[in-house]
Amino acid sequence: MKKPLIVSLILGMLMVSTSVITKVMTPAVVLPGQQKRIDLETLIPKKFDSWEVDSSSASLIVNPAVRGELDKIYNQTLSRSYISNKGERIMLAIAYGGVQKTDLHAHRPEICYAASGFDIGEMTKTFVDTTIGRIPVMRLVAKQNARNEPITYWIRVGNSLTRGWIEQKVAAISYGLTGEVPDGVLVRVSAISSNEQESFMVQQAFLTGMLQAMRSEDRYWLVGQMTP
Repeated sequence: MKKPLIVSLILGMLMVSTSVITKVMTPAVVLPGQQKRIDLETLIPKKFDSWEVDSSSASLIVNPAVRGELDKIYNQTLSRSYISNKGERIMLAIAYGGVQKTDLHAHRPEICYAASGFDIGEMTKTFVDTTIGRIPVMRLVAKQNARNEPITYWIRVGNSLTRGWIEQKVAAISYGLTGEVPDGVLVRVSAISSNEQESFMVQQAFLTGMLQAMRSEDRYWLVGQMTP
């Protein structure tokens, strides 16, 4: 059997399984963490290490059309631009949804960027090593005319960190089988740069500094229960 056909069959089975689970099982148990209130604006530090919010940046990180779609999925969104003392710039976007059922999917960057007219290059599953642990992430590059934007992101579904559609779907199905309703958050960093590898290194340093600067109880909202 040819590989493309096998992949198609697997994806088809996942979609059917999700549909069946959604119809026969309605999760009713809300995870403990969701009972607390979250405020992304105060949760994420505006200044840490050599980074601080770039108040002079007037560019929209999430365009109005995409924001409208995000608002249908998430309870809160946060978009900021940071600048380092070396002049490096990072765009941060976080979106939180209190209920991530199997029929409610995070708005993955490869989808919203493509919908905005970007060409999406090869997507790579990898890890970002930080002082609080190893975070599984997806890396990709979005291109539009002269704009070249390396992107790093992950999606937390409950206590699972996922990369891409399949991992996200598996996590949602797993929670569905237990009767629990997980929350979810998408964490994305990106930069405008023609040097993709260098940009990914800067993004890793930014994420490490940001997570380290957060209180341990606050980090849960972004990465779940992680240990170094």
